[in-house]
Amino acid sequence: MTDISGELLDSVHSAGACLVDIRELAGKLVYLSTGQIEPLLLRFADDGEDRAVSRLLQACASNGVKLDPEVLCRCIGVCEEMLDSAPCFALQDESAIQPLLTATAAEELAVERKIYAARLAAELTIRFDLDPQPVRKVLWKQEHGALPSHYRVLVEQSLQILEQASNPEQSHIPSWSEFQLSDILPKHRPRSVIGGDYTVRRPIPKLGRNDPCHCSSGKKYKKCCYLKDQELLRDASQYAGTTRSELKSKPGLVNDPDVIYNMRAYELKRLVPSELGENQLITGYQCALDYGLRELAFDMLVECEKRPSEQDFDRGHFEDLLDRVLEVGNLALARKIRDHCGEHTWYRPHAIQFRFDLLENPERFDPLEHDCRTSVSGILDEEAEEDEPLIRLVYDCAPRYPALAIVFARAAIISNPDRYLSNEMLLDIIRDARVDLDLEPWNDPAESLLDWIEDRTQLKEKAEAENEEVKQLSSRLETARAALTEKKQALREMEQTVKELGSKPEKAHEPNLKDDAKRHGLETADHQNREETLQRLRVQVAGLKAEIGEQQEQRGQLRKMLEEERKKLSALSMQSALAEQTGPDEDAVIVEFSGKPTLPEYTDAFRKICASLPPTLAAKAILAAGRFAAHENAIWRQTKPIKRLPEHYRIRISLDYRMIVRWQPGKSLRILDVIPRQDLESWIKRHG
Repeated sequence: MTDISGELLDSVHSAGACLVDIRELAGKLVYLSTGQIEPLLLRFADDGEDRAVSRLLQACASNGVKLDPEVLCRCIGVCEEMLDSAPCFALQDESAIQPLLTATAAEELAVERKIYAARLAAELTIRFDLDPQPVRKVLWKQEHGALPSHYRVLVEQSLQILEQASNPEQSHIPSWSEFQLSDILPKHRPRSVIGGDYTVRRPIPKLGRNDPCHCSSGKKYKKCCYLKDQELLRDASQYAGTTRSELKSKPGLVNDPDVIYNMRAYELKRLVPSELGENQLITGYQCALDYGLRELAFDMLVECEKRPSEQDFDRGHFEDLLDRVLEVGNLALARKIRDHCGEHTWYRPHAIQFRFDLLENPERFDPLEHDCRTSVSGILDEEAEEDEPLIRLVYDCAPRYPALAIVFARAAIISNPDRYLSNEMLLDIIRDARVDLDLEPWNDPAESLLDWIEDRTQLKEKAEAENEEVKQLSSRLETARAALTEKKQALREMEQTVKELGSKPEKAHEPNLKDDAKRHGLETADHQNREETLQRLRVQVAGLKAEIGEQQEQRGQLRKMLEEERKKLSALSMQSALAEQTGPDEDAVIVEFSGKPTLPEYTDAFRKICASLPPTLAAKAILAAGRFAAHENAIWRQTKPIKRLPEHYRIRISLDYRMIVRWQPGKSLRILDVIPRQDLESWIKRHG
């Protein structure tokens, strides 16, 4: 880097964003080696000289210089424009993918630049036919983040690039890693634009060309500072007496928080908290935190705490910062914040201490993480199948940590919904744990989940049975159709035989008189035989026609039965799909009420069972009866009709109990009984 002349550095700084200037600069850099260019790039990046970084990268792309991927990815966050580095990535190979993926996790990068790095990694992955899963994982995390719509479109495009790898010809998405300089730069230098989306204020006083210069040199303005001031005017800001460059280096000149909001990470790093205005410190803290500059954020808060202000400083900012620091595992800075604030100043000291414990003693939690990971991943060996980790954690926690036992039990149930016996046992543990927590044992969310799983299973079993019945009916229909076709063919053959026999002409009589009597007798017998055969065939034809008619009628009935079964199967499929989508307790029967509310009549059996039930369960039964009588639609989410008993309904009041009612719309409502769920079949048989 010491061999690079000042003239060459001036050329880099003065080059414009156009093809003419970049090619001229490339001609001056052509004799420099990669070992000379890369340190210069890093120096520009560290100093935050965004224009110089962009021009140097574009000159390297023009000369076909392949840079170190690590250096190139360092420049992504400092480039003047996001796509300025794209032509350099056109020269890279697969070794650039990992540095790009690392850049997507760099907190000092803005969101759009992280998405840009992921997009380049996706394109290079497809170009070199590599495993897309590492890039896909990064894109999935970006996709599920809080992104504006236009950023989300870029993430979706990157995922499409990975999906269209098998048909690259059909891809209509432009490839950024194949951009040339002509794709991003105009041919000639565009006009200089003073200011931006703000009202420009003069950084220098307004003078005529022939007026004395403001520097007190005694010369005319046009012969002294005029040319230098033109550069200042092109860098004008919205604040009088300052330029944009001055604001970036010394934002405290104006004490306006908006100056801080527009800074990028490399600009924030150069800020000195003591030089900021009072109104800029909290803004600087928030921006530094967003870019992952947590040390700077801490310094901002410390400086803000020192400043006198009309409003008291909110020390809760330190706890917010500590949360973020512990989240990323920066234990050294976390201890520094704790030492500064003291251990007993937190709003949630136990939570803070637990998070410190996670970082300081990770070996305590590694076995727990291993068990949970084994269960969540679903890759269980024979030992894990017999001793499922989550279930074991439930039993381990139940005696001393009932709340943890409930949480692990819920997780175990939802992870393995088909383990009915294990889940029933887990539900018993949940009830005991709820009692230990001074809660009523019933109505834990796991009960509703198990109930929903049971209903879903019954629907699936019923749908499978209906499907099997449809197959059997279809087979019977095909058999009947084949038999009917055979009967019709036999009928046609028989009718043809009858027709031939009826139209057969009698043979002519021969003139031999001696044989007349004999022939006469034979013809009479033959005639009688033909008549008998015709009569028999006619009877058979009539029988076949009747049989064909019966089979056609039977086939029509089979068609109707098949159509009805298909409708039932379709309804069951819709119910099952609804149960899958909507979740527990959302597949209940919907019934339209009509008329006025009906006053319920309570039977002796209901009164007797309520006296023996737990008070909370009895109260729920009475409340459910009142809601049913009041025609509340919500009660029908827990109500199902009993098909074998017309006008009878069962209402779910807990996982294990059902209330039986008899309702005649507009006439009467009798609350019959409350029974355990497993006794429902016997109750129906007893009262059917």
